[in-house]
Amino acid sequence: MLAVLSSLLPHLSYLPIWLYLMVAFVLGWRWLVYTGHLSFPGRFAKLITVILACVGVYTLSGGQISLEGSSAFLISAGVLKLLELATRRDGIVVVFIALFIQASGFLFHQSILYSLHGIATLVLACAAMVATQAATRTGLASQVPVFGVTAKLLLTALPFMLIVYFLFPRLGPLWSVALQSDSALTGLSERLQPGDISELSQSSDVAFRVTFDGDKPSRNELYWRAMTLDEHDGDGWDKSVLDAAQLPMPALTDEAAYRYEVIQEPTGQAYLFSLAGSASRDADIELTATRLLRYERPVYQRIRYDATAQVNPIIGPAFDSERRAAPDLYLALPDVVNPMIREWAVQQPAEARQFAEVFLQYVRENPFYYTLKPPRYSGDDIDQFLFSGRRGFCEHYASAMAFAARAAGIPSRVVAGYQGGEWHPDGYLTVRQYDAHAWVELWDGEQWFRVDPTSAVAPDRIEYGLQRALLEEDTFLEESPLSPHRYADIGWVNSLRLQLDNINYQWSRWVLAYDGERQKGLLSRWFGIDALVDGLYVIAGSIAGLFVIGALWQWWQQRPEKRTRLILGWSELRKTADKKGITVAEGTAPLSLLADIERAYPLLADQCHIARCALIQVYKSDEEPVLERAEKNLTRQLQLLNRQLRRVRPGTETAAAGNVKKRPV
Repeated sequence: MLAVLSSLLPHLSYLPIWLYLMVAFVLGWRWLVYTGHLSFPGRFAKLITVILACVGVYTLSGGQISLEGSSAFLISAGVLKLLELATRRDGIVVVFIALFIQASGFLFHQSILYSLHGIATLVLACAAMVATQAATRTGLASQVPVFGVTAKLLLTALPFMLIVYFLFPRLGPLWSVALQSDSALTGLSERLQPGDISELSQSSDVAFRVTFDGDKPSRNELYWRAMTLDEHDGDGWDKSVLDAAQLPMPALTDEAAYRYEVIQEPTGQAYLFSLAGSASRDADIELTATRLLRYERPVYQRIRYDATAQVNPIIGPAFDSERRAAPDLYLALPDVVNPMIREWAVQQPAEARQFAEVFLQYVRENPFYYTLKPPRYSGDDIDQFLFSGRRGFCEHYASAMAFAARAAGIPSRVVAGYQGGEWHPDGYLTVRQYDAHAWVELWDGEQWFRVDPTSAVAPDRIEYGLQRALLEEDTFLEESPLSPHRYADIGWVNSLRLQLDNINYQWSRWVLAYDGERQKGLLSRWFGIDALVDGLYVIAGSIAGLFVIGALWQWWQQRPEKRTRLILGWSELRKTADKKGITVAEGTAPLSLLADIERAYPLLADQCHIARCALIQVYKSDEEPVLERAEKNLTRQLQLLNRQLRRVRPGTETAAAGNVKKRPV
């Protein structure tokens, strides 16, 4: 029962209240059964309970197949199985269900803390299995070392686990399945509306981590592009259809380039995070028509990928015809809405870079505010924001600038992604959800160039991060008052936070992100193996070697001790004498056995006499060294007598009986 309860911990974040009540109900019933106040539930009671659990699971999943619903069904089955836990078979089933529940929990949480908890659950489950197998009708004997046996089993399994983990081929999923529902994922959505990013900025969850190989860009260059949004319907911006179009991946060069590795958390979508002008050698990554990196399937698990970005990238047209298509694709605006900004925009320069300077200057010269709590704008929302409210977050400024540029006849689009991040003292960059950002890209007739209107109203946001930009407003992570990120100015709190972050990063990089490419490099570097078949040979050889080592170890542990060899010598002599027709009763003394052999086979009288003397010498020895030598001599004499007794033939004892001379002892 402890193993089952421990396996539920990773699932607590999404389980409904009725499932907690069911667990309490089952535990209470089991306790009353144990104390004799209730009996096991009958078929009707179990049927009603199962039906109620199925209805609850169906309600939780909304009638759709999802990970939460499937896991809740498994948990319900495992908990209800406790109601009929009466036999050894039931115990084995419950142990396996607990292990399955714990394994499914890793689909939700894979941090090092949850991994340590998983080990604790594994120990409890294995101990329960050992106790189940060792139990008798009267219960479990108190002297059975349950946890000792469990420790030996797990330590024995450890080498096999390491071999399989490091050497078994790291195959990708055969199909893509939603491992988490939208409610369990945090990240950018494919539609941007005012307030979306400001809401996302209340989370300190990790979005991705980056390790640069060589030169690092400055903070104001850390614009991580995820998606472009080019269709405005009067209320928000929708993702560009060109984000799904594929272009050939350009050749990578190391000249004037940033080389970096990204470990990205699950998003439930196919977009990846990359600097402008990035390309990747990974076979699973595509380049979209808007120069974004895109995974071949939605990212439902943590992934690792490498990319290279040019220092001064040129984001050219998606296709050769985009210069002609840009006005149709990136100038479309809904009719009627926001008449004031339309009138203002047509009075501004029609050249893209000049327009960008004019818009930024307008923001600087007027009392705009950067805030996580802007007023709710409706109707002509951009007019209200630019000419009256003037309070907003990054998506308000980006949306207003892109709309104004189109009204001025300049092709534009909004780009959603992340900006900045936190450099760790160990050299890697952590980008969190509160680093989510939106900016604008304008088309100058030859290429796209980035303009960030947020930099005009809150330059601290770009140079130092969100917390610095909201210092006066004091709204940074206000919904998470216990978050250590709020107290980065306290030395020991920040130091502890960075150390824990580093532990999780190393865990993610070297354990969770250990994929096929990393395994291929490890096999090539350590064993010189480049082919999959050769790797399988190494696995088979390693496992066979472990079995040989284990067999030798078992033999060494079970080898007979020195004094046990003497006992074995007497036992072998008794067996041989019995085969030769000498009746050896149970409990026959050694001297009597030697006398019986001598009477039956007088030819062996000399060897029996020598063995008898050796035996008496053992009896007389008091000191340990003398006793050890005497036992060794006796063992040798018994083995010699046993061999002679085996070789003696029937009838030879009679022929030589008259020639036997008795020797005094």
